Amino acid sequence: MSSNTHGTGRNRLAVTARITVVAIVCCVCLGTRGSRLIATERTALPNTAVGRCASAYFDAFNSGTDEVMQVFQEDYRALSYLGRLPLDKRMKNYKRLRRIFGQLTPLRVVLSLELQLTLLADATETDDVLVMRFQLEDEPPHRLGYLKFTGIDHSQVPDEYVLYVADRAQPLDNNITEETVRSVARILSETYIDPAVGKAMADTILAHLSGGVYAEAKKTGQLADMLTEDAVAVSRDDHVWIAATNPMHQQSTYPENRPIEELQRENYHFRKVEILPGNVGYLKFDMIHDDQEAQDVAASALAFVERCDALIFDLSDNIGGEWGNGRLILSYLFPEKTILSRTFDRSGQLVGTDSTLAELPGKRFDEDMPVYVLTSDRTGSAAEAFTFALQQSGRGTVVGQTTIGGGYRCDEVRINSRFLLSVSTHRVVSAFTESFFQGVGVIPDIGIAEENALDAALEDAKGRIKAPAR
Repeated sequence: MSSNTHGTGRNRLAVTARITVVAIVCCVCLGTRGSRLIATERTALPNTAVGRCASAYFDAFNSGTDEVMQVFQEDYRALSYLGRLPLDKRMKNYKRLRRIFGQLTPLRVVLSLELQLTLLADATETDDVLVMRFQLEDEPPHRLGYLKFTGIDHSQVPDEYVLYVADRAQPLDNNITEETVRSVARILSETYIDPAVGKAMADTILAHLSGGVYAEAKKTGQLADMLTEDAVAVSRDDHVWIAATNPMHQQSTYPENRPIEELQRENYHFRKVEILPGNVGYLKFDMIHDDQEAQDVAASALAFVERCDALIFDLSDNIGGEWGNGRLILSYLFPEKTILSRTFDRSGQLVGTDSTLAELPGKRFDEDMPVYVLTSDRTGSAAEAFTFALQQSGRGTVVGQTTIGGGYRCDEVRINSRFLLSVSTHRVVSAFTESFFQGVGVIPDIGIAEENALDAALEDAKGRIKAPAR
């Protein structure tokens, strides 16, 4: 199993806040208005070129006068913008936005770059909190080329979600759309694990481009969604997706590639380790990581349950990730150098095998110790590979629901400064049965509702745990 086995596209973002887009350029209104008090003190903005521009914008907007806003535009706005929109229309837009929002107050800086600033702002005349992005032109004198408002329900959302909203609100033009669509079609055709399916996805996407379907997309998030839906409709593969990204702050869309500080705060997604009645070890982890520190966390968790008589791995909320921790944990359950899986490329050529480790930081468990894996319809990708290895080898019993079925290995490809593509590139099969779970999922040995899976595993373990020696 390669390390490039990632969470499925349907599970990348768990936040479900409602989004209402308000674009200054096209002047679309927020759907709801209200009246509520805002903080009397505003968050200090960074002393950068774009931070000073944003501060001047808030002062001008809140002044309530055309003259102050006109001075701001002359001092900060890009010349292309000033030339495109006559002064009277600019002032009309400003007055309209003032009626919608009232006074604006910055609440929280989310991302501060030299030429770009993303923040949350409060407004007195709407119930929504605003995601705002200021972006200066690349070329000196770095005037304000882009400013966007996007409304969300409340401010208590992670920074990751705020950036997701702002990235998806970036504008499109016909040239960017065509370049993106043709690049996506080419990469799918040339790299997707199944050449026939890759070509079918490309043909569908190019046909929709010729038919003008993608011209309806005005924002990067809209185009990303349309391309993803078209590709998945053909491939039935949730490892394929197109994501809108920040052109000035390019990052991976795979959740396991988040900043190391965030992963450390979340204990590398190890949620719970405990010893249940009957001396059954219970380990719940919601993502699989490669980092050495993550493997140290896993080794510590396994050391805590090393004297248990049975083990239960709860992967009901595990969407996948990388593979380092998966291989490490499985190595405690199999003899050293046991081949777990084989990897093939799109031509059918064997390109790798995955085996258990020869050396471990702790002792291996007895080979006849009962092992269980709890699954749900959210269990995906690398978590499925972990589960499949235990099931197909006969080493473990799967309890719960059929998993997602994301069995291909995938890679991330940058399309351009605004888009990333996740594409399945390799097929991984069980070394024990030569089977794979792509598209069908891992079918549990004990099928039962998710909320009853733990009790079912514990009950089954009672009949399999050896009585202690006298």
